[in-house]
Amino acid sequence: MVRKFRRKRVPAESKRRDRKPIWKRSTTQLTPMQRRVRAKSLEALWLVRRERLALQEAAERVGLEPNVIRRNTNAFCRIHGRWRAKAFDHIPRSLVIYEKERKVIVEVTDSRIASLIGEYHNRVKQFLDSGKSSFLKELPRRRFKDSKGRTHTLETNPKAVFAIKQREPTPEFFEIYRW
Repeated sequence: MVRKFRRKRVPAESKRRDRKPIWKRSTTQLTPMQRRVRAKSLEALWLVRRERLALQEAAERVGLEPNVIRRNTNAFCRIHGRWRAKAFDHIPRSLVIYEKERKVIVEVTDSRIASLIGEYHNRVKQFLDSGKSSFLKELPRRRFKDSKGRTHTLETNPKAVFAIKQREPTPEFFEIYRW
């Protein structure tokens, strides 16, 4: 009597590596190509939100397919047959802030916090151009949490902000491109 052995079937899901989608991954976990695609996808998302463009038109402007943008951002939902941008997203972004009298790079996972940091940098520029410390004092929110749960406080002390800017090297000539 010959026994036949049956092979165990392995489900297709377990064959694939357990991967996070690109929009959930940290910037450090991406390849250079994926970083470029994420940057273009975020640019397209910005065009859809701020310029009120259709997803297709924004995709054409940045040079990507609409499905690539949707897959890389998870910031679109279908409403009445059209792709609409969500009000905010949870795509990780690495940003520079001033904290405790020094420049720090933080990774945030909320577009609302990224907007707060952008507004902060605009106010720092206004302060440096005009010398009025009221621009820094009127910031609506100064504390936030990064992607790792650490609390950060934006530097609003005018003397400290000015000292940070003084320590930055000045380029020999005006640089247009960032490498």
